[in-house]
Amino acid sequence: MRAGQLRHYITIQAPTSSQNNYGEKTIAWTSNIKRWAAIWPLRGEEYLSARGLQANVSHRIRLRHTTLAATTEITPNNARIIFDSRTFKIESIINVDERNIYYDLMCNEEV
Repeated sequence: MRAGQLRHYITIQAPTSSQNNYGEKTIAWTSNIKRWAAIWPLRGEEYLSARGLQANVSHRIRLRHTTLAATTEITPNNARIIFDSRTFKIESIINVDERNIYYDLMCNEEV
């Protein structure tokens, strides 16, 4: 993949839990990693195919391998991606061609 395709600057956040004054558990999101990525909306047969594998997958986000290799806390359902004012929930992580070059994150945009 050419570097010019990685034109979206994203933030990967992980949840942290704490307790408020009443003892209730609250979840706060902390920004862990900021990287360049490619974001593609899935449509047509690609969307239907992805939806069959994962519920409500709406976007594919591609990152370089070193982005995820440096941390172990990025897992499906335990991290999210922020791009501009949009939030994406990670449904699955795919090692493209099993070559450890790129990761495709199959995501669902939260509204």
